[in-house]
Amino acid sequence: MIASCLLMVCFAISVQASEEDGQKIAASLLLESRSPAAGTETSLAIRMAPQAGWHGYWLNPGDAGFPMQLEWHLPEGVTVSELQYPAPEPMVLSDLMNYIYHGDYALLAQLKLADDLPEGTPISLAVDIRYLVCSPKLCVPEQQSLQAQFNVGEPGAPKAAQERFDTWRRQIPKPLEASAAFSVNDGQFVLSLPLPESVELAEDIHLYPEINGVISNTAPQSFVRQGEHLFMTTTAAEGSASHFHGVIALNESMAVRVNAIRQAEGLVFPTQASLPPKEDDNLIIVSTVAVLGAILGGLLLNLMPCVFPILSLKVLSLANLGDERVARSGALAYTLGAVLVCLLLGGLILILRQFGLQVGWAFQLQRPEIIVALILLMMAIGLNLAGLFELGTLSSGSKLQHKQGPAGDFWTGVLAAFVATPCTGPFMATALGAALVLPTGVGLMVFAGLGLGMALPFLLVGFIPALRRRMPRPGAWMVTAKRFFAVPMFLTALGLVWVLMQQSDNQYVLVALLLVLLLSLGLWLTGLFQQTGRQRQWWPMVLVLIIAGGTLMTVSPGMSAKGANSANVANAANAVEADAETSGVMAFDEQALSALVKKQDVFVYFSADWCLTCKVNEKTAIERQATQAAFARSNTAVMLGDWTDGDPEITRFLAKHQRSGVPLYLWYQKGNLEPRVLPQVLTSSLLIEQATGAG
Repeated sequence: MIASCLLMVCFAISVQASEEDGQKIAASLLLESRSPAAGTETSLAIRMAPQAGWHGYWLNPGDAGFPMQLEWHLPEGVTVSELQYPAPEPMVLSDLMNYIYHGDYALLAQLKLADDLPEGTPISLAVDIRYLVCSPKLCVPEQQSLQAQFNVGEPGAPKAAQERFDTWRRQIPKPLEASAAFSVNDGQFVLSLPLPESVELAEDIHLYPEINGVISNTAPQSFVRQGEHLFMTTTAAEGSASHFHGVIALNESMAVRVNAIRQAEGLVFPTQASLPPKEDDNLIIVSTVAVLGAILGGLLLNLMPCVFPILSLKVLSLANLGDERVARSGALAYTLGAVLVCLLLGGLILILRQFGLQVGWAFQLQRPEIIVALILLMMAIGLNLAGLFELGTLSSGSKLQHKQGPAGDFWTGVLAAFVATPCTGPFMATALGAALVLPTGVGLMVFAGLGLGMALPFLLVGFIPALRRRMPRPGAWMVTAKRFFAVPMFLTALGLVWVLMQQSDNQYVLVALLLVLLLSLGLWLTGLFQQTGRQRQWWPMVLVLIIAGGTLMTVSPGMSAKGANSANVANAANAVEADAETSGVMAFDEQALSALVKKQDVFVYFSADWCLTCKVNEKTAIERQATQAAFARSNTAVMLGDWTDGDPEITRFLAKHQRSGVPLYLWYQKGNLEPRVLPQVLTSSLLIEQATGAG
């Protein structure tokens, strides 16, 4: 009974971190559901609770530090997604910017259970975490092993646990599905971000880059709002990245994740010098503008190569149709299909985002299997338009004059909206971006507006007889038009193949192309059977679908090797060694140190690339020209112990001096192996005074 009460209070199964005196952060592994069901997902949190005066680091620590590193130990049938971080806080010391967390914070992920796990199966999770914790004077890398156990059960979670995880989920930046852009003009980084005017901005908003090298971390950031856009300008770094990923903390309760594409120089920056006054009663106006923008974006989406052929053939099917009832019912059915698909897709996006997943328009394209399915669909439509086989809802020529019925029109609208998901058009970015930050009801209206815009041409032709009478009469020319419309569908399929090549290995792309070849063969046989009037014309296509479905479910797309982190660490170590050689600083060696002390004074300092205090001291004291000149005059040797990779020799040496982390600064006088321990916060005058006394 006591154990059950404790579980209810904790809201999840958790194992607290070790409570050793040296542990600066207490870590816990928490689950939202105490007994998640097979085939479902539940949220998982790694909660970090630093001691007073200590702080942890974001996924990009900034100019010093390192993010959390973790290794999961999971049983078969259990997977965990990547961690999601809340927005950090900036901390600047001596022109070094760090992105940190003061106080408790939680990193979220999704835990997924396989469908075939029997109810009652005991599950044990374990994760080894390694992270950096710092105070104003000391940085210490720590590591812990967290565990949690539960039994596979029924879906659902206690209300208290849901409330706690909802609080954490609200702190995760929401991906802003809007076409952000940036350019670099004369050393200035300019970011243009579509943002509804209803979103209030705090005075201290800040942009946090997920990867260094695009902007200067310590440079001032200037934000200017103009209409539906937010502009930010700051100093650009020396890198030449084509994409920018970052997080903007807009106010105390909202942060958004930005994906921006680099544009050519000349991105217009507004002349407006200050933020407009806040308006509290403009939600209706903003919502109306967003819905109208979605309708206009959906209308222009019909010009995309993946939608235009389908819409054109359906519009031509109404030409000179005299039965108003048939024309209107067909137009309404087509509209219903398009709107329904957009609503379902939009609702799914909003639901997944509520669970903390970073998804947006065309999120399904993140799955290579879905891309292969779309390639096959585009090829099937293209081959149909090319005349290889006939499909009722897309047929042309004389068949365009036949009444296909509302069912065929509905499914054509569904098809048009579905194949439009890989495409984006003007006005869509701002509208869909608004849908993801406005209230849920308004967001769904925006997605419905997108479907309505797509169906608007067909709807107008269906309800306005004068438009139908002005259309060209059906005839043999439509067969040629249909063949021509096959070209953009093939180009769309080719574009999807390129997308697939970016997400998977060559072997999986080859499998996809083999499926395309098999699909073409099946449709060719279907077309032959249709021409000869043979029974069971579609059995080759059914066989192809079975083979394709089985292949997509059994063949896993290969991913590219992930060695960037190791390469970065190796490059950082090489850079330190190169700097040491060019500056006269020797690498730490205990035996060499003993020999040097017999001949001269030695200044030994222990540092790491992720240690903020170390980097501040190096920049403001050790590497100052006056300090180096004083060392040269006094013939003081300088030795660096680089602990970036946790060198075991340095670890043992630190332990001798009762230290578990860096920095550590030691001054050895000539002939004396007992050093003076210098303060952890150095000044140039302190080192010059020490060297002058030695000389």
